[in-house]
Order: sequence, then structure tokens, then C-alpha cells
Amino acid sequence: MGIEFDDAAAVRLLSCATEVALSLRASGAARRAAAEHALQDFHGAYARLFEQARTIESEDRVRLVRALDDLAGQLHVLRRQAHDEQRRQHDLAAWCERERQRDQVLVGIGAPVRSALDWSDAVIDPKPSEMPVRPTPLTAWFRARARVRTSSGGSGGRSGADPERLRRSAARARAQDAATAQELTRVRNAWVTFTRTCAWVPVDDATLVPGFEDHLAENAADAAWLDRIADAFAAAGGGSLSDGVLDVAGASRLPGELQRVLDPSSTTVEVAAAWHALGLSDQDVDALPLTTKLQLAGIDGLPAAVRDIASRAVLRAAVADPGRVYRMLGLPYTYGAVDLEEFTRQVVALRDGLERADQSAARLAPPSAKVAQLVGFGASNGALVAAISLGDLDTASNVTVNVPGATTTVGSASEKVRAAHGLLSTAARLDQKSSFAVVSWFGYRAPSFPEVPGRGRATTGGANLASFLDGVVDARADRPPRSTTVLGHSYGSTTGAEALAQARHRIDSFVTYGSVGFTETTKPDHLNAHRVFATEGRDDHVAALGRSNRTDPREFPGVEVFSSEVGPGTKAVTGHEMCPRHGVGYLSSGSTAQRHIAEIIADGEPA
Repeated sequence: MGIEFDDAAAVRLLSCATEVALSLRASGAARRAAAEHALQDFHGAYARLFEQARTIESEDRVRLVRALDDLAGQLHVLRRQAHDEQRRQHDLAAWCERERQRDQVLVGIGAPVRSALDWSDAVIDPKPSEMPVRPTPLTAWFRARARVRTSSGGSGGRSGADPERLRRSAARARAQDAATAQELTRVRNAWVTFTRTCAWVPVDDATLVPGFEDHLAENAADAAWLDRIADAFAAAGGGSLSDGVLDVAGASRLPGELQRVLDPSSTTVEVAAAWHALGLSDQDVDALPLTTKLQLAGIDGLPAAVRDIASRAVLRAAVADPGRVYRMLGLPYTYGAVDLEEFTRQVVALRDGLERADQSAARLAPPSAKVAQLVGFGASNGALVAAISLGDLDTASNVTVNVPGATTTVGSASEKVRAAHGLLSTAARLDQKSSFAVVSWFGYRAPSFPEVPGRGRATTGGANLASFLDGVVDARADRPPRSTTVLGHSYGSTTGAEALAQARHRIDSFVTYGSVGFTETTKPDHLNAHRVFATEGRDDHVAALGRSNRTDPREFPGVEVFSSEVGPGTKAVTGHEMCPRHGVGYLSSGSTAQRHIAEIIADGEPA
């Protein structure tokens, strides 16, 4: 009995398709403005090629929006059909049970003519339909078109452009594509979960996700092409260039595997495989252009050592010339982005936090590696994002990722590194045979206080975190971590839950502390985690305020609750903070909560 149809997975895919379609619609004006900016002073065959590519991108984006809208409409119908079939099966099973009970009564009293009873039963208690509801086959179709980026070259034509305008247009397009890549990750993850848990629904066509990937790949190729053309014009000192020369300059000179690594539509599995095929040394990575290093810094699925080299190089450049990296990230062209002054402050704070991590790493006890790694540097929703690993993320047998809550920025890197060091040290004392890595993850734009009741930041951050977690495992395909734990503080627990509803690889433990709750579409049995734990201090009066429209994870069946109050040799949490300078936070050294969380990391459960 029953059908294989997870309504929560269908709702998640439906919501995702609707929201991503709205986001793509809203991006149209900004893309058009960026292209029009590039077209000023751009003339000749290459200007026409650019205009043609812009038209194809716009038309394909509209088609992609329609495909997502159509998918959402089909899911509405399929949910209704699934509910009808589930109700029919339930009603039929209940009727069969009543029929069995009637037969038992007849046997006990001496059965009358069954045909007469059948007639009366049909009037009083008619038999529900035995005809199953057949689901409408699902069609998710979309294909992106290829774009032409070379002229005939033999006509003797010439083209001219302002290289700075081309570069600014490419930066704006990349900033938008970075946001769209997050939407792609959401759609991909929701689609995979739906097809895995809703096998009752036949799928006739499933080209939407690959088509979406191809659309982003074409966008990335356009931006890279525009940069190469800009370099050619700049090298020539302005004026016009032969279209034949531009055909040579515009042709991609990157190896195929590196193109696949840099392609924003590549999955973490594809990134890991392409990087392995390249066989680049650390020295090779160090010699790459800064623009390429910036791209590598933000790509999940790469070895942590590679991301560390690339991220540190970009961080050094950002400290030396904040305005340059600010522009490279496309932040001047991103609505609601941090301003250059705030960006500069955060860059310096990130540098200081990384220096603290390097110092802390030197004090780690073996077998944990005396290594700190900057495993990310980029932008998300107009905010500077990064991640710092204490311990070697490429080799540690025990990996923990700590997700912070509302208002957190990379400006608090030093505090989070301090918390990571205390947590790692406590866990290492409990298990002296395992190597550990604890990641302080600043990979999303955490909400401001007014944004906490909403789920928008958790939705975007969840997609980013799911990609990061899968990337850690895929980059270590031959030697994955023996144990993986995700910690979510405050709104970080909401974000973590969204991520674990999407992640491909199952983690061992998900721990929420001071949680502001899970959304209505997220329950523990939807999370790709073996065990879910939760704690909240009696003196934490902030968490409950944040749960105005969400559910406390401690209330869900199956969630294992542990104490944050005074214990033998440990202190009670005195507020909502993670690791404050004054008072006792959840990850303060000597707190009961930190002790129990370290026990979960080291032994799989609190003592």
C-alpha cells in the first residue's frame, strides 16, 4: 500500500522553481544595463557579435523562466493527484476492513442472502474506486543555445571598444552569474531529491537542469571572452583592431579541464575530476593570473590546499588594493552590496583572523595537522564571504563545519577562529587517535535582525553550504572523512537545515545550538544526517524571539537534546553568543555546551 511520493520534496521543488523564476525575471534589467554599458564606444563586427550573444542570453533566460513556471504548474497538479491517490487507497483499505468486520458478524449470527446485503451495503457504504489515479508524466524541458564569438576574420573588418567598459560589463555579468549559480544549485538539489523520493511520478523529459547549467556556462564564456577582447584592446593602446586579430585574442587559451573547473555550472564531482586531470602543482596555481585565482577561491570541489593558495593570494591583493578586488567581485554593480569602506574593514579583519588561525594551528597536537587554510574568498548577495579551516581539510579524519547566525560577517573571523580552536582542542583530547579540522564558515550573507523571521538568507545560504559540504567529500573521493559534523548557531541552524535537505553526501551529526528554528518545510527526517542534536541555554532569551514563525528543533521527534546548564566541572551558558569575550557562550572553553558538542564530534554522542 502507499505510493512513493514525498510531498515535502515536491513542495520544496515547487517553491524553488517559483522563486528562481522570479529571481531570473528580476535580473533582466541589470543584465541589460551592463550590456548597454559595454556597447558604448563598441563598434564593428565584434560589437554585433556581442549584441547577438546578449539577445540569445535574454531570450534563453525568458525560456528558462517559462520552463520553471511550467514545472511549478505541473507540480501543483501532481501533488493533487498524489493526494487523491493516497486518499483513495486509504478509503479503499478502510472499506475493506469494514467489509471484513461485516463478514465476521454474519458468520457469527448465521449469514442471510449475501446478494441482498451487497445491495444494501452499496447504498449505505459504497465501495471506493479500485481504479488507481495515474500521475501525469512530468516534463522539465529546457535547452540553452550556443553563442558565436568569432567573426569571419577574412573580410578586413575592424572593431573598436573601450576596454574598461568591457571589463566592467564582464564584472557585472559575473556578479549576477554568481547569484544565478546559487539558484542553479538550489534547483539541481531540489530536483535530485524530488526524483529520488517521488518515483511514483513518471518523468518524460529532464533537460531543464542540464539546460540551466549550459545557460550559465554560455554566460561564463561570454564574460571570459569579453575580458580577453578588453585585454587585446588595452594592449593595443586603444583605437580599433582587425577582426582577424580579435578572433585570435578572443579564442579561449585555457586548457579544457581548467575551463570545466571554472565553469559555474559544473558540479562538485565534475570540478574534482577535472582538477585531478589537470595535475597542476602548488607552484602552477601560484603562477595563475589573479582573476583565475579569484575564481578558484570560490569553487567547491577543489582540494583545500588549492583553495588556500588562491584565496590567500586574493586576500593579499585585497589588503593591498581593496578597490581593485572590490571591482573584480562585481560589488559596485550589485544591489545592496557592502560599500568599499566596509569591504576594506572586513578584508583587514579576515586577514587578522587568518593570522590568528595560523598561530593557533602551530599549537595543534598531532595527529591533527598544524595547518590553517583559507578555503574560500568571494561574494554572495553583495557580501564578502570566506571560510577558514583550522586543521587540514584535505586529510583530517574528522571534519566539522560551524555555521554562524544573524548579523555575522567575516569581520568576526578572529572570534570564530578562537571558538574553533577551543572546540578542536577539546575534541582532540577526547579522541587522541583522530586528526581534526574545524571550519569557520562565512559562506553566506547572514541576515540582519529584521530579516531573521524570513527564510531568504537561509535558502541562499543553504545552497552555498550544501555545495561546500559536498565539495569537501568530492575533493577527497579516494579518502573521504571518517566523520563529518555540521554545527548551526542561531540562524545558522536554519541555514544548516536547508543545506542538509539538499546535500548529496550524508553527514554523521547535525548539532543546533541556540536555534531560531527550522522552516515549515524542513523536518529532521528530511535532513541528510544520521543524527540530529539540539541544545539551548536557559539564559538564552534571544533564540525564542527568533522562532516567531519557526519550530524549535528540540520539539521534533528523533532530535536528541543535551544540556547547556552547569555540569560537573563545566559552566552554564549565560546568553545567546557563540564565544564572547565576557560571559559564557555556547563554544566558550569550559562551557557545558562546548564539552557536549566536542563529545559529539569526537565520539558521535554527548556523554
